[in-house]
Amino acid sequence: MNAKKSVKNSLKLLKKIINSNKHTKKVAVSAKRILIRAISTNDPRELYNLQSFYPTIHDYYVQSKDYNSKTDPLISILLPTYNTPEEYLRECIESIVIQSYKNWELCIADDKSTDQNVVKVINEYVKSDKRIKLVVRKENGHISEATNSAFKIASGDYIALMDHDDVLWPNALYEMVKVIRSNKKVDFIYSDEDKIDGTGKLHSYPFLKPDFSPEFLESCNYITHFSCIRSSIMTKVSGFRKGYEGAQDWDLFLRISEITSNIIHIPKLLYSWRIHEASTASNTDAKPYVYEAQRKLLVDHIERIGMKGTVETGIITQHRTIKYEIEKNNKLSVVVFVSDLQKTKRLIESLNTYTPGVNYSLFYCSKFNISKDEKAEITEIVGKSINQRFVKITELNKYSKVLEVVSANNILYIEDSVSVMTENWAKIFLSETQRVGVGIVGPVLLDTSKDNIISAGLGLGYGNNGMADMLSGMPFDDPHYTRGLYAKSRRNVSAVNPAVFAVNLETIKPFIDSESDFNLINVCVKMLKKGYRHVYTPYVQFICYDNVVVDGGKYIYNKEDKYLNPNFNHMNGRMEVKA
Repeated sequence: MNAKKSVKNSLKLLKKIINSNKHTKKVAVSAKRILIRAISTNDPRELYNLQSFYPTIHDYYVQSKDYNSKTDPLISILLPTYNTPEEYLRECIESIVIQSYKNWELCIADDKSTDQNVVKVINEYVKSDKRIKLVVRKENGHISEATNSAFKIASGDYIALMDHDDVLWPNALYEMVKVIRSNKKVDFIYSDEDKIDGTGKLHSYPFLKPDFSPEFLESCNYITHFSCIRSSIMTKVSGFRKGYEGAQDWDLFLRISEITSNIIHIPKLLYSWRIHEASTASNTDAKPYVYEAQRKLLVDHIERIGMKGTVETGIITQHRTIKYEIEKNNKLSVVVFVSDLQKTKRLIESLNTYTPGVNYSLFYCSKFNISKDEKAEITEIVGKSINQRFVKITELNKYSKVLEVVSANNILYIEDSVSVMTENWAKIFLSETQRVGVGIVGPVLLDTSKDNIISAGLGLGYGNNGMADMLSGMPFDDPHYTRGLYAKSRRNVSAVNPAVFAVNLETIKPFIDSESDFNLINVCVKMLKKGYRHVYTPYVQFICYDNVVVDGGKYIYNKEDKYLNPNFNHMNGRMEVKA
């Protein structure tokens, strides 16, 4: 069915139920506006087909009838307000009032707005709907204290967080409750989101998120909106912390993730974040104190989890990132798979240029004999201070043979089709592989221009062969919101490109169970099933001169890649929204 015909059918249904009650009337009008906008706009921003995400009026009607008063939870929505423009405030509150799930309460804390109209408008809604509560603070305490004030008047089983100038999609609470119904132990739920302009009429920049990704959350607050938290968990972490304004949600989410693993992601757009001059959605520089709050919350996180590290400016300058220290040992076995001696020389020259500052040994693994003179040439490039060893291998024992000869507990497997271009590459690899729960670590692979990505981790279930190099062919400095964030952030992946990867010897050894059965993709999947997390780090960059063929082998992965949103187009790894 084409878009225009679909809109006509939706509008027919609207006419039938438009007068059923004031709530459905509001959501019907809202849906009508969005459906028409979705097929008529020619705006150059990244738009997408809202109809594939937005609930139909029939969906809304069915959801509104689906409620069990004995078992379904009360959801308390916390809404701090301060000098909110009336138009934004009304649209925000009304997006809650028209929710298809009705067992909610809206807990508003006004942070002593100087604009008296704010409280006046809120009181209108308080009088019209008993589910809406208001507490007016006696002094301004900023967003953390204001949200805590809203939490104090909440009585729900779960609390949901919302900003005073944003909009909920009409099925947002229903989708949260569906998760709670099916998983009674869930403590934290979050959804996808998009952005709206100041008028609220133009939707753009859909942000499709992965399932819970600890390393991604250490890199940025990718969770943001819409989030729903068990009230007892909120109490356990003592709510929001004063002094972290501008990054208070990120601080809260990290603290929650440290005490529970019962975190579920809903791969649906349920929240619209408004872009206007003063909003963080528009520009982090609108709130410069955000940077210091980000630094503080990550320093606190490192201390709470018992690690050592520093917090530095990220590749995305508005973000902060953790550089963990090497706490165990700095010995590294660099295993070079030799296909061509000229390529190998180019690789080790780059290793030599970008001094790693760690104790590393080189193991050259080749299927052919390397002459004495050729060995001498390589040694001259590397220097006699670096331990070196030449190992003869076959295709079948390519990896298992290495385990017999390496001298360090940390291994970097590397094909000679690449060269390194990052200072401290070895330190970064070691700092990642030493951490409990981390499996395989892969860098970003760039083409010879150093501008375009060849691989930013592998996507399983993508491409013609069931796997694809993510963001392949895309600029590393892509201005696209989603691609830029995924490319430039430490995050979790289901697998990495075999051209370069680092791993702890004791971690990988149990998964190399026979000389003839090693396939990196399958090893990655097996490790995932045992609870290991693979890490993509853009802070180590390699140039890849030849495309490394990813061997699917006996491919065992047969479900969605949890670190990639199911709403991405699976035909390639470009993170495009499905049409």
